[in-house]
Amino acid sequence: MAKGRKSPEKSQRPEKTQEELRQALSERMENIRLYALEQIDIYEDMLEKGDFDDKEGEPEGSGEKRKLEMQKDLLRADKQIDKIKEMLSSDKDLPQESVPDITSLNSQNKAILEGLFGKPEKGFVPTLIKPEDQDYTALKDDTDTDKFGEYMLNPDMQNIDFENIQESKIFIPDLSSFVGRPLCDVFKHLADTYSGTHHIPGLEYWKWLTENPTKTPPSLKDTDVWFYFPGSLVRSSGGDWFVPSARWDGSGWLRSADWLGDSWLAAYRVVLLEI
Repeated sequence: MAKGRKSPEKSQRPEKTQEELRQALSERMENIRLYALEQIDIYEDMLEKGDFDDKEGEPEGSGEKRKLEMQKDLLRADKQIDKIKEMLSSDKDLPQESVPDITSLNSQNKAILEGLFGKPEKGFVPTLIKPEDQDYTALKDDTDTDKFGEYMLNPDMQNIDFENIQESKIFIPDLSSFVGRPLCDVFKHLADTYSGTHHIPGLEYWKWLTENPTKTPPSLKDTDVWFYFPGSLVRSSGGDWFVPSARWDGSGWLRSADWLGDSWLAAYRVVLLEI
């Protein structure tokens, strides 16, 4: 397992002007605002219909749990908007990587997501959130079929040139002590332990690898293991959160995804990129 201390190579994309960055950030804030307004309408409609009451056959408190989860989503949107407002009102220059075009990212991801998860009625809805800010344990029990198509991207992964990552920057941690425990425990451990020293790839690296099999690094060409990419989570048609995974079959990649409550097996691995 090779180790290094250099940052992953960045793609040589032309830099945006500060005006362009601020415009992109303003558009992102507006998209979040519109999403929050839509969610408020849904929340109020559910409240009026009594959808936050426990349904027949449900455990006590299930309705209240749905209510609290929606409130948490709205609170997170408010926090994102406040953070963007703070950035826009600051005299400091905006860094290039701070404002990935989430609309463009969603367009790029749509086909590959539909191929594995199907087509949500409301389409796929991305959110940028770092793994260290995730509550993997809570997300394991977060089930909502009405939110099929939500997915999360790690903002730190959006400007990395995967084709030119040196082999020495790829790190595969030893997670053998987690065999038998739920995936959420593994991913929480990774976020708590490695967030300051490593990038945690998600959908973007999973997508790049599976679409570019001839460029796959040698250290990942192991036909006996499944690699997981917990920098992203996708809500399935069943309403649960799934993490992308893939296995090298000798000439290409087999794509899959697993629920956060599934057990970690001896044949599972995670790819990290050292900072």
